[in-house]
Amino acid sequence: MIIFVCTGNTCRSPLAESYMKTLTDLPVESRGLFVTSSVVNENSKKIIQENNLVSPTKPKQLTYEDTLGSTILVMTEGHKYQVKKLNADADVHLLSEYAGESGDIMDPFGGNIDMYNHTFNEIKNYIDRIK
Repeated sequence: MIIFVCTGNTCRSPLAESYMKTLTDLPVESRGLFVTSSVVNENSKKIIQENNLVSPTKPKQLTYEDTLGSTILVMTEGHKYQVKKLNADADVHLLSEYAGESGDIMDPFGGNIDMYNHTFNEIKNYIDRIK
C-alpha cells in the first residue's frame, strides 16, 4: 500500500491519492497527521473533478497500523519527522525524494485556486517520475 500524508488530509494528500489512483491499480490511500475535517478541501475537489481523477478517500488520521507494511510518501520534512515519531521503522519518504529530487511541497491551505493548481502540478510532476 502507498499512503500519501500531509497535515490535515484535505489538500495535498487527497490530490496525490486521486492522481496516483487514476494512473495505477496499486492500493493507494491518503492520511493526515492532524485531521480536523471530514471533507476534502473545495479547491482540491475542484481540481480532482476538472482533471477527471478518481475520488480520494475521506480525510483520516494516520495510525501506527497504517505505517506497517506501507510506503508512506509525505509532503514535508516535518511530516517525515512526525511519521518517524509514530513508528521509527516506517518506510517513509518525501514525495520529492522518492522521485529523485528534494524539497517540501507547499501547503496551499487558505490560498486561492492558483496556489492549489501549482501544488497539484508539483505533486503530479513527482508522481509521473515514480509511476
